[in-house]
Amino acid sequence: MNVNDVMVTDVASCSPQTSLQDIAMLMWNSDCGAIPLVDENNHPVGIVTDRDIAMGAALQHRPLWEIRGEEITNGRELYCCGPDDTVQQALELMEQHEVRRLPVINQSSQLSGMVSLGDIVSFTGTERLRKHGNKHISSKETMEFLRHVSAHHQSHKAAATL
Repeated sequence: MNVNDVMVTDVASCSPQTSLQDIAMLMWNSDCGAIPLVDENNHPVGIVTDRDIAMGAALQHRPLWEIRGEEITNGRELYCCGPDDTVQQALELMEQHEVRRLPVINQSSQLSGMVSLGDIVSFTGTERLRKHGNKHISSKETMEFLRHVSAHHQSHKAAATL
């Protein structure tokens, strides 16, 4: 199964200069937990999650309307996948970099969708076999991924004690 079989193609995005308040409202209105930041050519340059908004406000002691998306994502590497990548490749990339969402880019490196942990989980097991032919994701693979990504990470614990 490929990423294009499970990805969401109707993706809300915004510029890096967008305020966290506007990004939070975009998340609310789009019913999502992450918004990709794109440049003028629709190339992803970052991603802001709902957790990023909460931590950005808490750590910067500034109102959300004063903090720009680029301030949260600046210096953080962005990981993307392609629509023709296998779901297994996307899972491995997510697991390796401890992320739960990946922007999907086309051959021109433009945003063409998003794939998330939830998208992949919805195709896990056999309940979807009738709807999608023989395409499914192994429950074992998904559980291993969930176990790794959902675990507490030492780097976050160390930062919390500073």
